[in-house]
Amino acid sequence: PDLSGNLWHNYNEIPNNSIDDDANGYIDDYIGWDFGGLTGTPDNNPMEDRSDHGTHVAGISSAVTDNGIGVASIGFKTKIMAVKTSQDNYRNSSGQPYIAFGYEGIKYAADNGCKVINCSWGGGGYSVFGQEMIDYAVSKGALVVTAAGNSNSSSPFYPAAYKGVLSVASTDQGDLKSGFSNYGITVDVSAPGSGILSTWMNDTYTTLSGTSMASPLTAGLAALVFAQFPAYNPLQVGEQIRVTSDDINQSNPNYQNLLGRGRINAQNALTLNTSESVRFIDYIFSDNAPGGNGNGIIENNETITLTLTFVNYLQPTSNLGIYLESKNAYSEVLQGMFIAGGIGTMQQFDNSSAKFTFKLSASVPLDAKLLFSINYLDGVYADFQPIEVIANPNYATQAGNDIAMTITSKGNLGFNDYSSNLQGSGFKYLDGDNLMFEGGLMLTSNGKISDVVRGANSSTQNVDFIVETPIKITTPGVIADQEGLTVFNDNHAAQPIGVSIKLRSYAFAAAPNNNYIILRYTVSNISASDITNLYTGIFIDWDLTSDGSDDFTAYDTVGQFGYAQHIGGANIPWVGTGVVSNTANGYWGILNPGGDGGFQIYDGFTDAEKIQALTSGIGKAQAGGGDISCVVSAGPVDIPASTSVDIAFAIASGLEKVDLNNAFTNARSKFQVILTDVGDKNDNVVHSFDLAQNYPNPFNPSTTIKYTVPNNVNSQWSIVNLKVYDILGNEIATLVNENKPAGNYEAEFNATNLSSGVYFYKLTAGGITLTKKMVLLR
Repeated sequence: PDLSGNLWHNYNEIPNNSIDDDANGYIDDYIGWDFGGLTGTPDNNPMEDRSDHGTHVAGISSAVTDNGIGVASIGFKTKIMAVKTSQDNYRNSSGQPYIAFGYEGIKYAADNGCKVINCSWGGGGYSVFGQEMIDYAVSKGALVVTAAGNSNSSSPFYPAAYKGVLSVASTDQGDLKSGFSNYGITVDVSAPGSGILSTWMNDTYTTLSGTSMASPLTAGLAALVFAQFPAYNPLQVGEQIRVTSDDINQSNPNYQNLLGRGRINAQNALTLNTSESVRFIDYIFSDNAPGGNGNGIIENNETITLTLTFVNYLQPTSNLGIYLESKNAYSEVLQGMFIAGGIGTMQQFDNSSAKFTFKLSASVPLDAKLLFSINYLDGVYADFQPIEVIANPNYATQAGNDIAMTITSKGNLGFNDYSSNLQGSGFKYLDGDNLMFEGGLMLTSNGKISDVVRGANSSTQNVDFIVETPIKITTPGVIADQEGLTVFNDNHAAQPIGVSIKLRSYAFAAAPNNNYIILRYTVSNISASDITNLYTGIFIDWDLTSDGSDDFTAYDTVGQFGYAQHIGGANIPWVGTGVVSNTANGYWGILNPGGDGGFQIYDGFTDAEKIQALTSGIGKAQAGGGDISCVVSAGPVDIPASTSVDIAFAIASGLEKVDLNNAFTNARSKFQVILTDVGDKNDNVVHSFDLAQNYPNPFNPSTTIKYTVPNNVNSQWSIVNLKVYDILGNEIATLVNENKPAGNYEAEFNATNLSSGVYFYKLTAGGITLTKKMVLLR
């Protein structure tokens, strides 16, 4: 009874006549809609078979108030539109339902006139589809209010981390951050979420805690603000709540500016409307100005510019000043002031006339998250907005042909920050949408497993590889038009196999080799024993559309590659992964939610499942339609101690299946050319004897040395010798001592057991000697 009086009804629909009277696409949705039903089939009864969490959330925002029973809600007469986005038979290990159709539910609510959409759910993983649904809801006049998450973490949590939402953290009765509450730079406000009494099943009441409780409290307030200021658009309503909140920084010294602007204050939000509210909505970090090298990567010693686009959502400013403040130890602000002056309500502007600049130090670590604060001052108005950028990224995007794919220094493909997926470009064909959610390398030998893909807990990835040489993309390369190089080992695994892996990637720009990238893994045995029965594989979770649904994956027995396609979609690329080295191959298709006779990975990807997928040959030849993944593997191979083996894969894309067949045929031929280490420029003759500077330099602990042997008319170059010496002239290592035909070569030098210092490497052939210096810096 505390909810029934505030339930929304669709009076344009005649109930139970099996007709879509209002032509909104949903039959008999008189009291809302159930997108998941019992087993995935939608229906018009938005009742969960365990209606606990949603009932409690609804009571906080919209229980009938002043009726003498139960609880009073902040929303008073605010109506509840019931939209069920879970599937009854799809639950986690604790019995709680997964939100399988959350973004579809947002769209339904917006289409049917909802002004405030509360999302007391979420998880890791950015998606274009999710952001598009938020943008759509805002365009329809709805404010999306979201729970920040209950992991006591600053990691991005979606939908709360999307642009355009009002993200809510939780506080207790003393304005302290609730112990469980997430925090961070994407939080907008906080609200009480600890020990909240609300409606429950079977006409009862109970107390729960969570950001799921803080969010509907804020959503109910948003409904009142809409009523109080009917001319406000959704983003203005959110900003009105934000700028009128109470500062709680003093109570939370360890979370300064990480709980949003403050704890919401309903009275202020409804009575104080004199404040401006300025926010940046877009930004560009650039190294194109003097002091930068223009490669698009923020690196040590560079001077970086920051250009931002702003909007003033509320009252006009008079003499607005905007300032850049460094919140990290690796940057010095050189120019951090922009006087914007008077800015009108909903006016957009930028600081292109006075770009912010800062200089990085020489000691920025890999993947450093550099935090800055954009501070706003105008009379009594003082505000802030955090902003973060990655410096010295441990990833780079190979985009030397029709495919663009991010490669990391630690074995991942697509993205560097599972499952937020903000660091990287994923996998794109013809500059289209990203098609890859997750990708990475997996190896197994005799029960040991080393990998960097999602683990038994699906929310986190394993991190079994340690970076030796950070990824670098070179254009042009020695063999291909664009080449990548990185080196890592598996010493971080619980039971290391004992391998160091050099990944060299190759992209060719000219047809017919322009729709694939070759990944060449040189797996070296750095253990004291022989490695036997080694399988090497690539796991990829493909999402060929923004929501990852209705995809299908299978193994092509003729072409010997795994592929994925979208069912029923026109002009959506096909993608494929295949072994291109002369190695036995395997394939395992995965329907991520399960239900097709194989294992599922929504609940995690266990070591046993990974080993099964890698070692079963063509173990599961297809999966789908739905959200799919696949494992393509090579092996088994044996690697004696102190030796190595090349395992190579190609990842390809095209608009038709035949494009994939051709790509893998071409990739296998091209890889045989690569193995000769001869340049691929139409078999041009190499005329000069050359020794290149090692890369990286300085290095720790390994580096790559490239050299060129010229065309051998008189056989004078056939014996090639490459050695390393210390500064006293003592021979440290012999890297090459063998016959070499004309071509371009590279050798790796590993200095794991050596101390810091200057070393020399000398190339000798045909009576000619070339010497260069390199520096080992630990």
